[in-house]
Amino acid sequence: MTFAVLRITIRLADHVPDPYLLFRVRDGFQGAFQQAVDCLGGECGRCAREEECPCRIVFAQVLSPDPAAVKRHQKPPLPFAFSFPVFPGPPNAGLYFEVRLTLVGMATRCVREFVDAVRLLFDKHTKKNELSAVVERVESLGYHDEPTLIYSEGSPRENADSLNLLTAEGLRDARLLDNAPAMRLRLVTPLKLMQEGRTMRHFSFSPFIRTLIRRASSLASYYCDDGIPADYRWLTSLSEVVRVSKCTIRWVEWGGSQGGGKLAGLAGEAILTSMPEEFIPFLLLGELFNVGKGAPFGLGRFTVAAEEP
Repeated sequence: MTFAVLRITIRLADHVPDPYLLFRVRDGFQGAFQQAVDCLGGECGRCAREEECPCRIVFAQVLSPDPAAVKRHQKPPLPFAFSFPVFPGPPNAGLYFEVRLTLVGMATRCVREFVDAVRLLFDKHTKKNELSAVVERVESLGYHDEPTLIYSEGSPRENADSLNLLTAEGLRDARLLDNAPAMRLRLVTPLKLMQEGRTMRHFSFSPFIRTLIRRASSLASYYCDDGIPADYRWLTSLSEVVRVSKCTIRWVEWGGSQGGGKLAGLAGEAILTSMPEEFIPFLLLGELFNVGKGAPFGLGRFTVAAEEP
């Protein structure tokens, strides 16, 4: 499984009153992407690029012709995930912030298109998205956040050929969490999961890791040359051995006063013990891919770190 992580440094050109504004860009991002690649807007039959069209690669979410794969993974997720900051209150014009963007598998072919779409989106003024920002630079990160410059403001073109391609195996080797006696899980942005048809209001590790495994395996199956071989039924039963303690995870609601609606879900921290090593790769990938509803656009972001029990 291959992926790339971009660090996008932006500068706010105007004051932003809504601290959660970036989490609402999902309404305009696909349109900005289509504009960036000069997409025909749903008329794929007239597109000369056909299967290689960046819009098709990123947004089509085409089901697999294999019925077994469809049954296992259902509708494919979008092959990218943003990590957004929460803005401080105004005055904030001129401040610098970092946005991270993970591209999975085939989406790594579309770096230029993603960069152009982000630039268009951040320079776009609409009634629902009054964000005005400048993309100062874009860097491709390594396993330890070592940067390679992809784009800087004023340069003639993006240097997409310098992209650092990462793998799940390399990520695991870089983090070395297998023997940690305990882990601290921090839900950074609201996490919304469904359990038995209802929104999960209290944290439980088993539905969390099951959803994460489905997301990672689906991304690998649809957008990478290889899937993630695993006995998912066995992993489900194994998830019951993980113990959760010192849990401060609670239901939170962000925003709503700026006319964009509330962003709601679980947030907080917990200590996880008796963690089987089989879950480590999924947790590390999940730090980059997010999990749950709204994962491509910054919701369900979490971190894991070694912790003394």
